[in-house]
Amino acid sequence: MQYRGEMHGPTAIMKTAFMAMAISLSACASIIDPVDDTVVDLNAAAPTRATWAEPAPEALPQADWVESFSDDSLNALVAKARADNPSLRRTMAQLDRAIAAKNSSRSSLYPTLGGDASSTRSEGGTGFNSGSTSYGLGVSSRWEVDVINRIRDQIAADGEGVEASAADIAALELTVVSRLASGWFDAIEAGLLVELSAEEIRTQERSLRLTQRRFESGLTGSSDVRLARSSIANAQALEQSRLQLRDATLRSIQTLVRDYPDADVALPSDLPALPVFTGAGTPENMLARRPDILASERRIVQAGLNVDVARKALYPSLSITGSAGDESLNSIGDVLDLKSLAFSLTESLTAPIFQGGRLRAQVETQKAQLASQVETYAETVLTAYQEVENALDAEKRLEAREAALRVSRDEAVKAEERLELRYTEGLATILQLLDAQSRRISADGQLISARAERLSNRVRLHVALGGAGYVAPLNLQDSDPVKILGIELP
Repeated sequence: MQYRGEMHGPTAIMKTAFMAMAISLSACASIIDPVDDTVVDLNAAAPTRATWAEPAPEALPQADWVESFSDDSLNALVAKARADNPSLRRTMAQLDRAIAAKNSSRSSLYPTLGGDASSTRSEGGTGFNSGSTSYGLGVSSRWEVDVINRIRDQIAADGEGVEASAADIAALELTVVSRLASGWFDAIEAGLLVELSAEEIRTQERSLRLTQRRFESGLTGSSDVRLARSSIANAQALEQSRLQLRDATLRSIQTLVRDYPDADVALPSDLPALPVFTGAGTPENMLARRPDILASERRIVQAGLNVDVARKALYPSLSITGSAGDESLNSIGDVLDLKSLAFSLTESLTAPIFQGGRLRAQVETQKAQLASQVETYAETVLTAYQEVENALDAEKRLEAREAALRVSRDEAVKAEERLELRYTEGLATILQLLDAQSRRISADGQLISARAERLSNRVRLHVALGGAGYVAPLNLQDSDPVKILGIELP
């Protein structure tokens, strides 16, 4: 839908929006492909406007990126959330309301037709039967001729609201699915940490038995036994905290899928493998795919059209009114007598003369709403760029962190094995052994958390890119700010 109404003040706002978007595109030139470190060139010339394509709600991104994690349990949860999540169902109802508003506006293009029937009984005179009964029957019609396209502009504005609501659903679905996926990985992480705590307790109990034998043999003092017991108690306390976190996370997942939150969810034995990431595409991809950006674009166009609707309310309106009927029928059978019918046709031109400034205030209100939507759009785009950059940067940082933690864990395992042997031989103290065990357990826990964090960051990256994995770079015209706003600038 092209917006061709009078611009005046709004034109300046739209030009500002276009300039802001051009600047933001160039400012995002630091977005890099995480595979080959190439910098995206945003200075390529855009093709002519004739090649532009209108965005459509059915082309909005979906949550298919979840399948890249190859986790059947997660896929099943996502399917349930998309069908039953209360927030999604509420937003779908809002889309139905937007569609109804558009249909209501569209009905104003057509004439209205109404009918009325009446019966009147009158009594008078001296005779008992001097009274009479008359009947009336009529049909009336009214049609406002949309000479200056005010009604059509309102229909177009409501249509943009429908597209914005459809994009809102996609944005909310993306949010719900991302929360579900991140929560699922957090739950698996929490489950693995619970198992790690159980392993730590078993390790500490083995050390306690060894220490007690040494104490009974007179090779060590009671303080070593007490230190071993203290370590077991600390491990048991940590296990309870991790159990609490795991169950709370599972209840959050159940709430998202509209299930009874009893924390009774079967967790897999390990985190899924991190999918291969082949590239993030270009900033144009993000502009053309992020549902929140698409929704903001549609609302800018809607606000611009509402400015025109408010302005055209200042102009005269042309209406045609017609009626047919007879108010003095003596019997119902007279309805068939066309000679008794009367017809009328009236054309009226109505113009507002004095409204106390109400109509002009409405114009200013819509202009302010338009300016607000432009700033919301700029904020949304800048936030999107930030989220993409942060997620891309984290891809490399977290990969390096996991590699370092694997080395730390391997070395801690070897150190623990060596010190346990030396403690058995009486060549190391209980403090050295407990410290080595603590370092190994800590390294295991940090490695588990690092793996889960990489998976969660991959989710954040998919969300930042608009719910898509790698897609072939789009033509620049598909995300040109002027086209996205649906405005023809002079």
